[in-house]
Amino acid sequence: MVKVLGQDGGMTDQDRLGRTAVHYAAADGDARGLKVMLAGGADPEAADAAGWTPLHFAAQAQAPSAIEVLLAAGASVGAVDGHGNTPLWRAVFCSQGEGAAIRLLLEAGADPDGVNAHGVSPRALAGRIAKHDVAAHFLGGDGTSS
Repeated sequence: MVKVLGQDGGMTDQDRLGRTAVHYAAADGDARGLKVMLAGGADPEAADAAGWTPLHFAAQAQAPSAIEVLLAAGASVGAVDGHGNTPLWRAVFCSQGEGAAIRLLLEAGADPDGVNAHGVSPRALAGRIAKHDVAAHFLGGDGTSS
């Protein structure tokens, strides 16, 4: 992976994937680093070349503290990537049964029924994950009711 860092320590410089230091801090679940970067003017909603925001990365990493920092900085729970996936969709897909990231995003107003480009909502995805009971983290717990 090649990162391009500039005079501001890389907060706004993008690598070849369009990612900034904020994307990488979110992917690492580095809440403290995120706070520093955001206080320094980094964009909590910067999208990479695939449309992923730092919140998508924090959700995928199942990093509740990073999610909280990004939400407090104004990151949108409704941001969609190139496939129409929201941070909630990423959190569900990667949850392995853990619900903290899912609950934080739902409490922040994420739409559990918004479908991606393939017609699959986070709630529907949760009901389809067979290895872990992810649907239990949604109201109704069955993956279909609201």
